[in-house]
Amino acid sequence: MEWQGGEPIHFLHTNLDQLMQQHSCSHILIVGDLNQHLVARVFDDLLTVHGLTNHVTFPTHNSGSSLDPVISDLPEDIVTCRPLGAVGSSDHLAVLSTIQVATLRDAPMMRTNWLWGKADWEGLQEALCCTPWHTILTGDVDEQVSTFTSTVLSLQNTYVPNHTFKVKPRDQPWFGYECRMAADAKSRAWRRFKEHPTYINKLLHKEECANMRSVQRLAQQRWQDDLKSRLSGRSVGSKAWWTALKDQQGLAPEDQIPPLDRADGSVATRSNDKAEVLAAYFSGKMTVPDPERHPPAMAQLNTASLQFITITTEDVKQQLLKVDTKKALGPDGISPHILNHCAAQLAGPITTIF
Repeated sequence: MEWQGGEPIHFLHTNLDQLMQQHSCSHILIVGDLNQHLVARVFDDLLTVHGLTNHVTFPTHNSGSSLDPVISDLPEDIVTCRPLGAVGSSDHLAVLSTIQVATLRDAPMMRTNWLWGKADWEGLQEALCCTPWHTILTGDVDEQVSTFTSTVLSLQNTYVPNHTFKVKPRDQPWFGYECRMAADAKSRAWRRFKEHPTYINKLLHKEECANMRSVQRLAQQRWQDDLKSRLSGRSVGSKAWWTALKDQQGLAPEDQIPPLDRADGSVATRSNDKAEVLAAYFSGKMTVPDPERHPPAMAQLNTASLQFITITTEDVKQQLLKVDTKKALGPDGISPHILNHCAAQLAGPITTIF
Protein backbone atom coordinates (compact mmCIF):
# COMPACT_ATOMS: atom_id res chain seq x y z
CA MET A 1 0.00 0.00 0.00
CA GLU A 2 1.08 3.60 -0.47
CA TRP A 3 1.38 5.78 2.59
CA GLN A 4 0.07 9.31 2.49
CA GLY A 5 1.17 12.20 4.71
CA GLY A 6 1.71 11.22 8.33
CA GLU A 7 -0.01 7.82 8.06
CA PRO A 8 3.18 5.81 8.73
CA ILE A 9 3.78 7.57 12.05
CA HIS A 10 0.16 7.14 13.15
CA PHE A 11 0.25 3.45 12.19
CA LEU A 12 3.43 2.80 14.18
CA HIS A 13 2.13 4.74 17.16
CA THR A 14 -0.95 2.51 17.26
CA ASN A 15 0.40 -0.90 16.29
CA LEU A 16 4.08 -1.06 17.29
CA ASP A 17 3.50 -2.90 20.59
CA GLN A 18 1.24 -5.45 18.90
CA LEU A 19 3.77 -6.03 16.11
CA MET A 20 6.58 -6.56 18.63
CA GLN A 21 4.56 -9.14 20.55
CA GLN A 22 3.21 -10.88 17.44
CA HIS A 23 6.67 -11.46 15.95
CA SER A 24 8.58 -11.96 19.25
CA CYS A 25 10.92 -9.06 18.47
CA SER A 26 13.70 -8.11 20.87
CA HIS A 27 14.57 -4.78 19.25
CA ILE A 28 13.05 -2.17 16.96
CA LEU A 29 14.52 -0.84 13.72
CA ILE A 30 12.40 1.44 11.50
CA VAL A 31 13.68 2.96 8.26
CA GLY A 32 12.03 4.75 5.36
CA ASP A 33 10.50 8.01 4.18
CA LEU A 34 8.14 8.59 7.12
CA ASN A 35 7.27 12.20 6.37
CA GLN A 36 7.75 12.98 10.06
CA HIS A 37 7.93 16.71 9.29
CA LEU A 38 4.16 16.65 8.74
CA VAL A 39 3.41 15.28 12.21
CA ALA A 40 6.40 16.40 14.27
CA ARG A 41 4.59 16.17 17.60
CA VAL A 42 3.31 12.64 16.96
CA PHE A 43 6.80 11.63 15.79
CA ASP A 44 8.36 12.96 19.00
CA ASP A 45 5.71 11.12 21.04
CA LEU A 46 6.53 7.88 19.21
CA LEU A 47 10.19 8.22 20.14
CA THR A 48 9.43 9.10 23.76
CA VAL A 49 6.78 6.44 24.42
CA HIS A 50 8.82 3.54 22.98
CA GLY A 51 12.27 4.75 24.05
CA LEU A 52 13.51 5.15 20.48
CA THR A 53 16.29 7.23 18.94
CA ASN A 54 16.48 8.74 15.47
CA HIS A 55 20.07 8.11 14.39
CA VAL A 56 19.83 10.33 11.28
CA THR A 57 20.93 13.83 12.25
CA PHE A 58 21.71 15.17 8.76
CA PRO A 59 19.60 16.23 5.74
CA THR A 60 18.41 13.38 3.53
CA HIS A 61 16.51 15.45 0.95
CA ASN A 62 17.54 17.99 -1.67
CA SER A 63 15.47 20.59 0.17
CA GLY A 64 17.75 20.27 3.20
CA SER A 65 15.16 18.40 5.30
CA SER A 66 15.71 15.13 7.12
CA LEU A 67 12.86 12.98 5.81
CA ASP A 68 14.41 9.50 6.05
CA PRO A 69 14.97 8.58 9.70
CA VAL A 70 16.60 5.43 11.05
CA ILE A 71 14.77 4.74 14.30
CA SER A 72 15.87 2.12 16.80
CA ASP A 73 15.89 1.24 20.49
CA LEU A 74 19.56 0.25 20.19
CA PRO A 75 22.21 2.45 21.84
CA GLU A 76 23.65 5.29 19.79
CA ASP A 77 27.16 3.75 19.80
CA ILE A 78 25.81 0.60 18.10
CA VAL A 79 23.99 2.30 15.19
CA THR A 80 25.84 4.79 12.99
CA CYS A 81 24.43 6.52 9.90
CA ARG A 82 26.04 8.63 7.22
CA PRO A 83 24.67 10.13 3.98
CA LEU A 84 25.53 8.87 0.51
CA GLY A 85 24.73 10.44 -2.83
CA ALA A 86 21.36 10.56 -4.55
CA VAL A 87 20.23 7.38 -6.29
CA GLY A 88 19.10 7.84 -9.89
CA SER A 89 16.57 10.61 -10.32
CA SER A 90 15.40 10.50 -6.71
CA ASP A 91 15.44 13.70 -4.71
CA HIS A 92 16.32 11.69 -1.58
CA LEU A 93 19.84 10.79 -0.47
CA ALA A 94 20.77 7.21 0.29
CA VAL A 95 21.60 6.58 3.94
CA LEU A 96 24.24 4.03 4.92
CA SER A 97 23.42 2.53 8.32
CA THR A 98 25.89 0.33 10.17
CA ILE A 99 24.64 -1.79 13.07
CA GLN A 100 27.16 -3.52 15.31
CA VAL A 101 25.43 -6.57 16.70
CA ALA A 102 27.01 -9.71 18.13
CA THR A 103 25.34 -13.08 18.60
CA LEU A 104 25.87 -14.68 21.99
CA ARG A 105 28.47 -17.39 21.56
CA ASP A 106 29.71 -20.14 23.81
CA ALA A 107 32.35 -18.97 26.23
CA PRO A 108 35.95 -20.18 25.70
CA MET A 109 36.80 -23.30 27.63
CA MET A 110 40.01 -24.86 28.87
CA ARG A 111 41.04 -28.13 27.26
CA THR A 112 43.71 -30.59 28.40
CA ASN A 113 45.71 -32.29 25.65
CA TRP A 114 47.21 -35.61 26.78
CA LEU A 115 50.35 -36.80 24.96
CA TRP A 116 49.75 -40.54 25.17
CA GLY A 117 52.61 -41.33 22.81
CA LYS A 118 55.07 -39.85 25.34
CA ALA A 119 53.55 -41.46 28.46
CA ASP A 120 55.78 -43.28 30.97
CA TRP A 121 53.78 -46.50 30.89
CA GLU A 122 56.32 -48.52 32.90
CA GLY A 123 56.36 -45.91 35.66
CA LEU A 124 52.56 -45.71 35.70
CA GLN A 125 52.16 -49.49 35.82
CA GLU A 126 54.66 -49.75 38.68
CA ALA A 127 52.89 -46.97 40.61
CA LEU A 128 49.54 -48.77 40.18
CA CYS A 129 51.12 -52.03 41.40
CA CYS A 130 52.42 -50.26 44.52
CA THR A 131 49.06 -48.64 45.32
CA PRO A 132 47.50 -50.26 48.45
CA TRP A 133 44.07 -50.84 46.91
CA HIS A 134 42.84 -53.15 49.68
CA THR A 135 43.58 -50.43 52.21
CA ILE A 136 42.13 -47.39 50.39
CA LEU A 137 39.05 -49.02 48.79
CA THR A 138 36.80 -48.74 51.83
CA GLY A 139 33.22 -47.70 52.47
CA ASP A 140 30.27 -48.25 50.16
CA VAL A 141 30.60 -48.68 46.42
CA ASP A 142 30.25 -44.95 45.71
CA GLU A 143 33.14 -44.13 48.06
CA GLN A 144 35.26 -46.86 46.51
CA VAL A 145 34.61 -45.57 42.99
CA SER A 146 35.46 -42.02 44.06
CA THR A 147 38.74 -43.16 45.62
CA PHE A 148 39.63 -45.31 42.60
CA THR A 149 38.91 -42.44 40.17
CA SER A 150 40.88 -39.80 42.08
CA THR A 151 43.86 -42.16 42.48
CA VAL A 152 44.00 -43.08 38.79
CA LEU A 153 43.59 -39.47 37.65
CA SER A 154 46.37 -38.33 39.98
CA LEU A 155 48.77 -40.94 38.59
CA GLN A 156 47.64 -40.16 35.03
CA ASN A 157 48.53 -36.51 35.54
CA THR A 158 51.96 -37.51 36.90
CA TYR A 159 53.07 -40.03 34.28
CA VAL A 160 51.36 -38.69 31.12
CA PRO A 161 52.67 -35.38 29.72
CA ASN A 162 49.86 -32.91 29.15
CA HIS A 163 49.20 -29.24 28.57
CA THR A 164 46.11 -27.12 29.05
CA PHE A 165 45.10 -24.40 26.62
CA LYS A 166 42.09 -22.23 25.83
CA VAL A 167 39.67 -23.38 23.12
CA LYS A 168 37.42 -20.79 21.50
CA PRO A 169 34.06 -21.75 19.92
CA ARG A 170 35.05 -20.44 16.48
CA ASP A 171 38.41 -22.23 16.33
CA GLN A 172 38.93 -24.32 13.22
CA PRO A 173 39.22 -28.11 13.69
CA TRP A 174 42.94 -28.01 12.89
CA PHE A 175 43.61 -25.20 15.38
CA GLY A 176 45.17 -27.07 18.30
CA TYR A 177 47.60 -26.48 21.13
CA GLU A 178 50.60 -25.47 18.98
CA CYS A 179 48.49 -22.96 17.03
CA ARG A 180 47.12 -21.45 20.23
CA MET A 181 50.62 -21.06 21.69
CA ALA A 182 51.87 -19.45 18.46
CA ALA A 183 48.87 -17.10 18.36
CA ASP A 184 49.38 -16.08 22.00
CA ALA A 185 53.08 -15.44 21.36
CA LYS A 186 52.21 -13.27 18.37
CA SER A 187 49.71 -11.28 20.47
CA ARG A 188 52.26 -10.74 23.23
CA ALA A 189 54.84 -9.56 20.70
CA TRP A 190 52.33 -7.12 19.19
CA ARG A 191 51.40 -5.68 22.58
CA ARG A 192 55.10 -5.33 23.45
CA PHE A 193 55.75 -3.51 20.17
CA LYS A 194 52.78 -1.17 20.70
CA GLU A 195 54.00 -0.24 24.18
CA HIS A 196 57.66 0.06 23.14
CA PRO A 197 57.89 0.59 19.33
CA THR A 198 61.58 -0.18 19.03
CA TYR A 199 63.29 -1.76 16.05
CA ILE A 200 64.07 -4.93 18.05
CA ASN A 201 60.44 -5.36 19.13
CA LYS A 202 59.33 -4.85 15.54
CA LEU A 203 61.66 -7.65 14.39
CA LEU A 204 60.44 -9.91 17.20
CA HIS A 205 56.84 -9.31 16.16
CA LYS A 206 57.67 -10.13 12.52
CA GLU A 207 59.35 -13.36 13.67
CA GLU A 208 56.29 -14.38 15.70
CA CYS A 209 54.04 -13.61 12.71
CA ALA A 210 56.17 -15.82 10.47
CA ASN A 211 56.19 -18.57 13.10
CA MET A 212 52.41 -18.32 13.40
CA ARG A 213 51.97 -18.77 9.65
CA SER A 214 54.38 -21.73 9.61
CA VAL A 215 52.67 -23.48 12.53
CA GLN A 216 49.23 -22.97 10.99
CA ARG A 217 50.30 -24.33 7.61
CA LEU A 218 51.77 -27.41 9.26
CA ALA A 219 48.65 -27.94 11.38
CA GLN A 220 46.38 -27.58 8.35
CA GLN A 221 48.47 -30.05 6.36
CA ARG A 222 48.42 -32.62 9.19
CA TRP A 223 44.66 -32.22 9.55
CA GLN A 224 44.09 -32.61 5.79
CA ASP A 225 46.30 -35.71 5.66
CA ASP A 226 44.38 -37.21 8.58
CA LEU A 227 41.07 -36.37 6.87
CA LYS A 228 42.18 -38.08 3.65
CA SER A 229 43.31 -41.13 5.62
CA ARG A 230 39.95 -41.41 7.39
CA LEU A 231 37.88 -40.97 4.22
CA SER A 232 39.96 -43.37 2.15
CA GLY A 233 39.36 -46.29 4.52
CA ARG A 234 36.89 -48.98 3.57
CA SER A 235 35.12 -48.83 6.91
CA VAL A 236 34.09 -45.16 6.67
CA GLY A 237 30.36 -44.81 7.31
CA SER A 238 27.83 -42.11 6.52
CA LYS A 239 28.21 -40.50 9.97
CA ALA A 240 31.99 -40.27 9.67
CA TRP A 241 31.65 -38.93 6.12
CA TRP A 242 29.24 -36.16 7.09
CA THR A 243 31.31 -35.28 10.16
CA ALA A 244 34.39 -34.94 7.97
CA LEU A 245 32.45 -32.79 5.50
CA LYS A 246 31.28 -30.41 8.24
CA ASP A 247 34.84 -30.18 9.56
CA GLN A 248 36.06 -29.36 6.06
CA GLN A 249 33.48 -26.56 5.82
CA GLY A 250 34.65 -25.16 9.15
CA LEU A 251 31.24 -25.46 10.81
CA ALA A 252 31.29 -24.92 14.55
CA PRO A 253 29.07 -27.05 16.85
CA GLU A 254 26.63 -24.17 17.39
CA ASP A 255 26.27 -23.78 13.61
CA GLN A 256 24.94 -27.33 13.20
CA ILE A 257 21.83 -26.62 15.32
CA PRO A 258 20.05 -23.37 14.39
CA PRO A 259 18.93 -20.84 17.03
CA LEU A 260 15.90 -22.10 18.97
CA ASP A 261 12.91 -20.21 20.34
CA ARG A 262 12.29 -20.40 24.07
CA ALA A 263 8.83 -20.55 25.59
CA ASP A 264 9.08 -16.89 26.65
CA GLY A 265 9.77 -15.79 23.06
CA SER A 266 13.51 -15.20 23.44
CA VAL A 267 16.08 -16.94 21.24
CA ALA A 268 18.71 -19.45 22.40
CA THR A 269 21.97 -19.17 20.43
CA ARG A 270 24.57 -20.79 22.71
CA SER A 271 25.04 -24.54 22.98
CA ASN A 272 24.08 -24.75 26.66
CA ASP A 273 20.96 -22.68 26.06
CA LYS A 274 19.95 -24.85 23.09
CA ALA A 275 20.45 -27.99 25.17
CA GLU A 276 18.17 -26.60 27.89
CA VAL A 277 15.47 -25.76 25.32
CA LEU A 278 15.61 -29.27 23.83
CA ALA A 279 15.67 -30.90 27.28
CA ALA A 280 12.60 -28.94 28.39
CA TYR A 281 10.78 -29.81 25.17
CA PHE A 282 11.44 -33.56 25.28
CA SER A 283 10.91 -33.86 29.04
CA GLY A 284 7.52 -32.23 28.52
CA LYS A 285 6.68 -34.99 26.03
CA MET A 286 7.52 -37.69 28.58
CA THR A 287 5.07 -36.67 31.30
CA VAL A 288 2.26 -39.02 32.36
CA PRO A 289 -1.17 -37.87 33.53
CA ASP A 290 -1.07 -39.92 36.76
CA PRO A 291 2.52 -40.46 37.94
CA GLU A 292 1.43 -41.87 41.32
CA ARG A 293 -0.55 -44.71 39.79
CA HIS A 294 0.91 -48.17 40.42
CA PRO A 295 2.05 -50.07 37.33
CA PRO A 296 -0.06 -53.03 36.24
CA ALA A 297 0.93 -56.47 37.53
CA MET A 298 2.84 -58.52 34.96
CA ALA A 299 2.42 -62.27 34.61
CA GLN A 300 5.40 -64.23 35.95
CA LEU A 301 6.94 -66.07 33.01
CA ASN A 302 9.87 -67.78 34.74
CA THR A 303 10.39 -69.23 38.20
CA ALA A 304 14.19 -69.20 38.00
CA SER A 305 16.19 -66.39 39.65
CA LEU A 306 19.80 -65.24 39.51
CA GLN A 307 21.32 -66.00 42.90
CA PHE A 308 24.85 -64.70 42.43
CA ILE A 309 27.30 -63.34 39.85
CA THR A 310 30.90 -64.48 39.63
CA ILE A 311 33.40 -61.88 38.42
CA THR A 312 37.04 -62.86 38.21
CA THR A 313 40.11 -60.68 37.85
CA GLU A 314 41.01 -62.44 34.61
CA ASP A 315 37.57 -61.69 33.14
CA VAL A 316 37.94 -58.00 33.99
CA LYS A 317 41.46 -57.93 32.55
CA GLN A 318 40.27 -59.40 29.25
CA GLN A 319 37.51 -56.78 29.01
CA LEU A 320 39.98 -53.96 29.70
CA LEU A 321 42.26 -55.23 26.94
CA LYS A 322 39.34 -54.87 24.51
CA VAL A 323 38.77 -51.18 25.33
CA ASP A 324 39.01 -49.01 22.22
CA THR A 325 41.68 -46.38 22.89
CA LYS A 326 40.23 -44.14 20.14
CA LYS A 327 37.10 -43.46 22.18
CA ALA A 328 36.68 -40.25 24.14
CA LEU A 329 37.03 -39.88 27.88
CA GLY A 330 34.11 -40.89 30.05
CA PRO A 331 32.44 -38.58 32.59
CA ASP A 332 34.97 -39.64 35.23
CA GLY A 333 37.86 -38.36 33.10
CA ILE A 334 39.72 -41.70 33.02
CA SER A 335 41.12 -42.30 29.56
CA PRO A 336 40.62 -45.59 27.69
CA HIS A 337 44.40 -45.47 27.13
CA ILE A 338 44.89 -46.02 30.87
CA LEU A 339 42.36 -48.84 31.04
CA ASN A 340 43.92 -50.62 28.07
CA HIS A 341 47.62 -50.16 28.78
CA CYS A 342 47.27 -50.85 32.51
CA ALA A 343 44.71 -53.66 32.28
CA ALA A 344 46.74 -56.05 34.42
CA GLN A 345 47.26 -53.47 37.19
CA LEU A 346 43.66 -52.18 37.23
CA ALA A 347 41.83 -55.49 36.95
CA GLY A 348 42.24 -56.20 40.67
CA PRO A 349 40.74 -53.00 42.13
CA ILE A 350 37.99 -52.90 39.51
CA THR A 351 37.04 -56.50 40.36
CA THR A 352 36.93 -55.53 44.03
CA ILE A 353 34.56 -52.65 43.28
CA PHE A 354 32.23 -54.85 41.21
